Formats: sequence, structure tokens, C-alpha cells
Amino acid sequence: MIMTDNASHQKTGVQIAKKAREVHTFARPALSFPDARTAFLAFMQELDLSQDDEILLPAYIGWSSREGSGVFDPVEVIGARFRFYRVTRELAIDVNDVSQKLSSGRVKLLVVIHYFGYPDRNLAKVVAQAHDQGALVLEDEAHALYSDWIGGICGRFGDAAIMSIHKMLPCDSGGLLILNRLSSETLKALANSSLRAPLQCNPLDYDLAAISVKRRNNALHLIQLLKPLRGKANLLYRSLPKGVIPQSLPILISDESRDDLYFKLNEGGFGVVSLYHTLIDSIPESEFPDSHWLSRHILNLPVHQDAHLVKFRELVAQLACLL
Repeated sequence: MIMTDNASHQKTGVQIAKKAREVHTFARPALSFPDARTAFLAFMQELDLSQDDEILLPAYIGWSSREGSGVFDPVEVIGARFRFYRVTRELAIDVNDVSQKLSSGRVKLLVVIHYFGYPDRNLAKVVAQAHDQGALVLEDEAHALYSDWIGGICGRFGDAAIMSIHKMLPCDSGGLLILNRLSSETLKALANSSLRAPLQCNPLDYDLAAISVKRRNNALHLIQLLKPLRGKANLLYRSLPKGVIPQSLPILISDESRDDLYFKLNEGGFGVVSLYHTLIDSIPESEFPDSHWLSRHILNLPVHQDAHLVKFRELVAQLACLL
């Protein structure tokens, strides 16, 4: 006998509903802003920072005349106290330094940056340390939109995350503030922030899964082509872990001038980037020598969805001639 819905319910009770109805299960409210730095500014404005509260940031933040200093600009705008934690020459978080600086009890917010789309291998550990000390955590995912939405490997550890739409898609603007574990009052205040703006470019208009596959394939192809150049041009990250969808492929130039290579490769039509080529003045070389060493040696090769595999062979051949 075929049971009707009502009869079935009366006989057995509802064990699993026909569809999901719990609005809070896996909810991640996303608020739109003109860009990621404005989203970060709005977030900090709601933290109610005291004069003694500190924001702890990684000691690898760049500056350019065209874009300013990204994540650091909002910190200066609100006049917050700040400190920096060390990173290694592999651009990894110095966990011991983070732990020591969190122990002061003054850190209200820890900022973790997923450089080039690669979350740090100690991400979960430092987030747990911050929460143990009563600090909030913000994940800067300006380069990690795909590693979050498609890879699912970041963006969920911290209390909030910021994303940059225009850095990862062919859009002129757009940023998101993703909220994971904040009060309903904070969420309401941020939703009503005067800094908010609608997205002019909808990420869902794009096949994000296909873009992610293309970016990973491009990166893997480049990694193979670069093997003969080991010792002269080395990968910053030795592998491409599962879930990582890179913003670019960072390499370290050993002997030649990184700046000369940058200009010559771009003159040849290869759109390489020198991200973080100049660190902000607040990160002195005397205190953070590894950060400055990195900034002088790193070169970012394009792996975006518009790049074609056949051109990578020409790029690496030109790079080999210059090394």
C-alpha cells in the first residue's frame, strides 16, 4: 500500500524532513562592499577597539603607488594599535612568534593572509591560539576566493573573512565580508554599514568550478616546466595541495635581479607580477629580515583562466634565457 505523506508522518514520525529548513545550518552571511579593504574597515569599526587593544598582522604587507597597502590602509584609517608577527622565508607563519605576541592579552584581532591562494599549514593552530586568548580572527582571502568557495580549505577557521572579487574575476570592483561566528547584533550593524555597496559584478555569473580547474591545471603545467630551472628559479611552495586554487604561481629568483626580470618579461608580453615588491615602512628590515628578503626575490607567474598552456612554454623559455 502506498502511504500518503500525512499517513506516513502519523505512522512513523518525521525522522528526516523532505528539505533543509534550518536557516542557521552552515550559514555564512556575505555582505557586499566596494572592495575588500572597505569590508575590513567596516568590520574593524564594529570591534569597539579600546586604546589598549591591538591588531596583530603578518609582517608581509606591500605598498604600491597605485593601490596603497591594501589590508594595512584600514588599520591606519581607524588609528588602531598594531603589531606584526614574523613570517619565514617560505612565507609561513612563525607560530611561536604569534603565540608570544598573543600572550600579552592585548590582541583583539588576529589577521591571517592567505597569500596567492595558499592557506598556511598552521592556520588551524594559530586560530585556536587566538581564540584561547580571547582574540577574534579575520582571514584575508583577497587571493583565496576559489580556495574557499571551491577548495573549501579556508575561510571557515576565523570569525570573519574578506574577499576581493575584482582580483579574481574580470570585474572592476567588488569585495565581500563573510561572517562566521559573530553575534546577531554585530551582523545587523554591519549589514547597515554606510560603507556597504552592491556588487557591480556577480561572481555567480561565472563557472567558478571550471575556473578553478583551469587555474590548477595552469599552475601544475608551469610547475613541470620550471623543474629545469631549479636553483635559479625555485617554487615558493613545493607543491600544490588539494583544494588550493592559486591566484598566481610565486617563484623565488636566486641570483638575477627580480626587478630586471619583471620588466623584461613584461616587455615580452608575459604578464608577470611582483607582488609585495615594496613592504610598508612599518615593517623595518632590521626587525623582519626574512620578510624583506622575500620581497626582493619573489616573482609571480600568471595562472589565471585567460592564460593558455601553449604560452607557458614560451614564458619559461624566455625566463631561462634571462637567468
